[in-house]
Amino acid sequence: MAFTLQVRSEGKKLDFQELLARCRLACGMSNAYYILEEPSQPVEKDFAGTTILYRPTRMGRGIYFDAREASKGYVEISYNIPTTEAEIVDFLAVVKELNRQYRKTEMYCVEEERTYTLEELLANKDWMVTFSLQSMHDFCSRKEYDSYIFSLAMWPYTLTQEEAERFAVCEDLREFEELIHTKQNMDVYYAKPTLMRNQDNGEILAFYTLTEKCESIFPIHYENFLYEDQIKPAVGFVRFFIYSENRAMDGFFAYDRFISYVMELGATIYDGWHVQIPPLTKEAIRIMAERIG
Repeated sequence: MAFTLQVRSEGKKLDFQELLARCRLACGMSNAYYILEEPSQPVEKDFAGTTILYRPTRMGRGIYFDAREASKGYVEISYNIPTTEAEIVDFLAVVKELNRQYRKTEMYCVEEERTYTLEELLANKDWMVTFSLQSMHDFCSRKEYDSYIFSLAMWPYTLTQEEAERFAVCEDLREFEELIHTKQNMDVYYAKPTLMRNQDNGEILAFYTLTEKCESIFPIHYENFLYEDQIKPAVGFVRFFIYSENRAMDGFFAYDRFISYVMELGATIYDGWHVQIPPLTKEAIRIMAERIG
């Protein structure tokens, strides 16, 4: 579920760099695994593509921004529901900045099939927060769900059962806001698999890589990842990369044995689907390869 706003104007071009600066936002591209990739170079002021906006000091689920026709006075922006109050504030700040730059705009909500004035939209902020809270209650109360997954600005997050139970009855969105910011505001590698097809039987294989001295987040089960094509691998493996020698260690290792071993080494639960693995030395990786090989 989302709140999508089509913003139209006549003539004036959008200065995207100024929008980011005035709204205090950063941006990046979400890949096929819903993991954010930072721009390799500064974004141009006449940016004409799609991106995810987020506030580095209060990361939420990410605001989708489509500027492919910005030069013609048309931009589409949306946020996911449920989201945080801070992200709704950021969304409205972007709308205000678009209105300031374009000077005169028409705004149309796709889901509600209605137009808004800027004043109407800004006055709707409390309702937007309340609806997000109600949507959180509804989502987390669904007992038929096996998991409660949120795509966030940086990467996906799966609630633990205890978190889902709390958010099903929470009085406001503050704990959720704090949780998802904290879980994204860390210098870690969020593992994603390389997917390959076995030419003999057609099965999809998932290959993960753990790097020396790199704190990492890995799924507990190799098939637990989000992917735009909803591919489910039949077998999972892990390999090890020795960063100090710029080489991959020989061999691929069974994924389930790898996870069992790193839990013994002190890996901790990150979310309902993932563990957080502390940095491992080359020697620790060598010993692990011998034990699980």
